[in-house]
Amino acid sequence: MQPHLTRLAEKAEPDAAVAIVHARGASDAVLLIRRAEREADPWSGHWSFPGGRREPEDGDLLHTALRELEEECGVRLALERLEAAMPAAVARRSVGFLLVAPFVFRVDGELPLTLDAREAAEAVWVPLSELRDPARHALWPAPGLPPEVRFPAIDLKGVRLWGFTYRLITDWLDLNPHERPMEEAGFQVARALLDAVVAHGCVLDHGWVDRDGVKFAAVRGRIPVEVVLAQASQWHLGPAAHIPRINMLEVRPDRVRLVGLAFEEYVINAVP
Repeated sequence: MQPHLTRLAEKAEPDAAVAIVHARGASDAVLLIRRAEREADPWSGHWSFPGGRREPEDGDLLHTALRELEEECGVRLALERLEAAMPAAVARRSVGFLLVAPFVFRVDGELPLTLDAREAAEAVWVPLSELRDPARHALWPAPGLPPEVRFPAIDLKGVRLWGFTYRLITDWLDLNPHERPMEEAGFQVARALLDAVVAHGCVLDHGWVDRDGVKFAAVRGRIPVEVVLAQASQWHLGPAAHIPRINMLEVRPDRVRLVGLAFEEYVINAVP
């Protein structure tokens, strides 16, 4: 992870909390809400777990998660329903970062919901089998960002589940690659994309070099954008299917930029 993100994750106290409510039994599902569209909300309209910032009256972050769950979804849970407290996670915003404490709660089945329309536009109980299926995972453009920038996501009722909530789900369900260090998974993808670029007409100018923590390679010729996107889009298909092993991919005729699961960066530049 990049040094500034590591320092943030090591803060003594997160700023917010989310509730991961796992309905066991026949449904084996998790509760997700689609946030109401509000100008001040950086995750406006996104799929997310119930949750929010800690308020002064919250005794601790566990109470923050439970309070937000009740306010947003009308679900009141006892403390005894807590199954696990996951490590704090970093949520990126357009400006700065937010450190979030995720709490996993166990319930015996899907609970009835009463949504606060000011907070949630809708809610769904998503079967874990769907979230674990690599065929449901793909690289998609994100709302409000250029189409050449792609993020791993799941299409859920026509709205992409991506970003912080997507990463949290893959951590909780242990869907990420097990290479250690984790950066190895991203480097494998970066090398595969460089091989694809060279195989489709570009000439290698130089291989990977490290500059200020970012790995750079260079080729001569115009980067075949569609080839790179097609290569990246095949990872979730076939006999060796797995979910995308990166956090972001940007592909342009003059550059490929990839951000790995540990937020490390790889860049392939097209030089004259």
